[in-house]
Amino acid sequence: MRLKEAAGWNQTLADWQALLRCAPLGCFGMESDEKVVATATAVVHEDVGWVGMVLTDPLYRGRGFATALMKCCLDYLDSCVETVKLDASAEGESLYRKLGFVEEAVIERWACPGVEQAALVTGSYAGPLRHADIPLDAVAECVGAWAAGRAGSGAWYFGPCYGLDSASVELVARALLAGRGRAYWDLFPSHAAAAVAGRLGFAPARRLLRMVRGTPAPTTPDVYAISGFEWG
Repeated sequence: MRLKEAAGWNQTLADWQALLRCAPLGCFGMESDEKVVATATAVVHEDVGWVGMVLTDPLYRGRGFATALMKCCLDYLDSCVETVKLDASAEGESLYRKLGFVEEAVIERWACPGVEQAALVTGSYAGPLRHADIPLDAVAECVGAWAAGRAGSGAWYFGPCYGLDSASVELVARALLAGRGRAYWDLFPSHAAAAVAGRLGFAPARRLLRMVRGTPAPTTPDVYAISGFEWG
């Protein structure tokens, strides 16, 4: 949590605990001076591996800790899957390219000060759900969409969200987000999700680069919100 807070990220203790529970063999840390000074996590979603939480204490940067931990993650994931992905900040992009990652798509974090209008949703989502055992505080669904969310240290997090059409996604998003206050939504700006988020008052706040290593595996179009930069 100390490293996360130094980076200004949104994860909570529950997020760390969920990552450790989901991938006990894929979470790595580097210790120096009797404290953890760098981390990286690797989880598997069916046939795709995901790298997240690549953090280094500002006082220990430039010593190769992130590179060493990335190699640990890749050794672990390469034994499980043929595709590995991550969402790269501008600072980390050069390191990931050296490790064999290439650009897949732009992904953005959109932020909203709050959604006031709620919606009534009923029915069970007819499509598939594809995500690991992430912590979820609330779920809303209808026949055409399914969405979940959880508390964050700085904002409520909307995602994952799957949808068969934009109108259904807007319904479940309003039902889930109403009264939550400040919220984040991670999406692909070229996707229909951007228009839905815009109607709810969200706007781009941060841009990252989704990168892939190994066999290409584009994100399916039913994904209107990812599960977070740490989960994919």
